[in-house]
Amino acid sequence: MLESRHVSRHYEKRKQQSQHKGKGKWSKTVNRSRSRVVKHLPKLSLAVHAASHLILAAQASTGIGSDSPQFASLLLDAARRMPVEFALADAGFDSEDNHRLARQELSIRSIIPATIGRQSSRRPAGYYRRLMRRRLEGGSDKDHYGQRWQAETVNSMIKRNLSSACRARTPTGRKKDMLLRAITHNVMILANL
Repeated sequence: MLESRHVSRHYEKRKQQSQHKGKGKWSKTVNRSRSRVVKHLPKLSLAVHAASHLILAAQASTGIGSDSPQFASLLLDAARRMPVEFALADAGFDSEDNHRLARQELSIRSIIPATIGRQSSRRPAGYYRRLMRRRLEGGSDKDHYGQRWQAETVNSMIKRNLSSACRARTPTGRKKDMLLRAITHNVMILANL
């Protein structure tokens, strides 16, 4: 998630808390305002090459929601650009369909933690999700999964080097802004080789 403007969400939240401190509970208008802001937050999903920090695929959207539907297009775009042996993704991309696409159709070993929201003690449904739970707890895939943090490094690099606030006001403009940042990030990496 990027910021929708130059004021951070943390600052806005603290400001609202101080304004409504004397009223006890948060008022409905504050909650409505917050939900309106969340629907328009810029969101950039990336497929990253862990060794070089190059972005292989990017998908820009607005609002919060599951990352799972974006997995297929990101993985297909990344696999078109270079051979992919492992697909490491965070729990937001967890779904049996995503594992099936990677493993059966593309012959890519997917490593995605099988979590079911806060109810992670339940046994996951589906063959690959149960396999993920077993292999990540047992440690056989834990070392490989540790490389997923390289994607978080890329997110941090984009926010530090190119700003975390989108300048555009419309959802379409914000999507273009985020995709331009992804391209600029790759050019900056290549320029430093």
